[in-house]
Amino acid sequence: MIAVCAALILSACGPGGQSPTVTLPPSSTTPQPGAVGQSGDAPEGAPAIGGALTHPGVGSLALGDSSLLDPPPDAVRAVDGIPVALLVPLTGRLAGPGNALLEGAQMALFDVRNTEVRLVPIDTGGNALGAEQAAREAVQRGAKLIVGPLLAESVSAVRPIAEAAGIKVVAFSNSSRVAGGPVFLAGFAPEEQVDAIVAHAMAEGRRKFAILAPSNDYGNVSVDALRDAVTRRGGEFSRVAFYDPEALDFSDQIRRISDYQSRVQALAQQRAELQAIGDEASKRALKRLEILETWGDPPFDALLLPVLQPQTLQILSAQLAYYDVDQPAVRILGLQRWDSFPSLASEPGLIGSRYPAARSSFRERFDQRFAQLYGHPPSELSALAYDVTAVAASLAGDGRRPPKYDVATLTNPDGFIGAEGLFRFTEKGLAQRSFAIMEVRQSGVALIQEAPASFDLPQPALTPPGMPSADQPGTVPPVPSS
Repeated sequence: MIAVCAALILSACGPGGQSPTVTLPPSSTTPQPGAVGQSGDAPEGAPAIGGALTHPGVGSLALGDSSLLDPPPDAVRAVDGIPVALLVPLTGRLAGPGNALLEGAQMALFDVRNTEVRLVPIDTGGNALGAEQAAREAVQRGAKLIVGPLLAESVSAVRPIAEAAGIKVVAFSNSSRVAGGPVFLAGFAPEEQVDAIVAHAMAEGRRKFAILAPSNDYGNVSVDALRDAVTRRGGEFSRVAFYDPEALDFSDQIRRISDYQSRVQALAQQRAELQAIGDEASKRALKRLEILETWGDPPFDALLLPVLQPQTLQILSAQLAYYDVDQPAVRILGLQRWDSFPSLASEPGLIGSRYPAARSSFRERFDQRFAQLYGHPPSELSALAYDVTAVAASLAGDGRRPPKYDVATLTNPDGFIGAEGLFRFTEKGLAQRSFAIMEVRQSGVALIQEAPASFDLPQPALTPPGMPSADQPGTVPPVPSS
């Protein structure tokens, strides 16, 4: 048997992110397989004994050295204790994402080792009606906290039930329209990502921003977020265009937003003027213009592409280059979702583009431990569920006091550190995160700006000490983009 160790940290950070770390003692027991009950009574419990966070801003919880001897993925220990309901789709079209969430949540319980917590997974079926029924079951089973569901419409269905029962909900959605009241969202909200990349771009000197967005809720939120962030920071919100997210051709939108036809006409006028002069200098200038398709830059120097699919980004980058929307004259910007796209560096039009990403020094160790436990790499949802469940287990206490699932504790201004980096919940119910800035280079995706280590610290310099500048592609070891 091989010992499996986690070396992650989930913490309530002290001032400047320098809070003392409390290391939990190794577990003296190994989780044993348990039977799965009926009516959504999936594996419950966590092995061994653990501790909880101390009062906000003072202590932190080290998740490591648990001495778990390679437990099977569904290893459980039937315990009485504080029920935490996990509302995820375990059947239907979203069963894959749902099981990824369940795996991350189970791993968190293995690591936190708080036997006072009993995880109660309940299937939502991936729809609002199923989520409503799951929430009612969670209340009937005495849940003190609801973790999940996944989709915004499911969160809306759960809200009134949780509110009537006085239970807080920490959901995985990133739709800010369903946040607030008893609902806290752990998902990566577009607003936070847009603000992070706008702050970075403006620090670089970009002032005129445009956006090509899908014609859906995600696109609408991204447009509003860009307008707000740019205006608030004193920039210029220049242009916006929407496209059908199912389309395969975006040339009309690109031509309009970039004033392509006007720039073609400007080039023709420039050539005509030089031809009219007719001297040797004009002839040499005309020769240089032969390789150009347009004259002048687009009416913006930063373009945000909040795309949902890697194929869409691939087509957009190629067509933007075709219509002379090129870097570095225009900096192409993305959002966190880009971080899950494969082969960004294989697209010439994306070289030099930048996007925000959650980066944690603990993520690599999380990935390794997860793969050892389950036999496959984690998804982003698994890491998200890990962080949320670890918070829930840590705040459950030791059984002598009620769990700390109140607003004041959940919105601890110092935040928590997990597999997905530093985050905290705001009183509006949104997750505020600390983002690093990534750049697409020929050699891969490179970190060019570290994430702030604390919410009270200023944004780090563009290039961390010892790292080559962004103008030296290929000199920084690439971070895999898939």
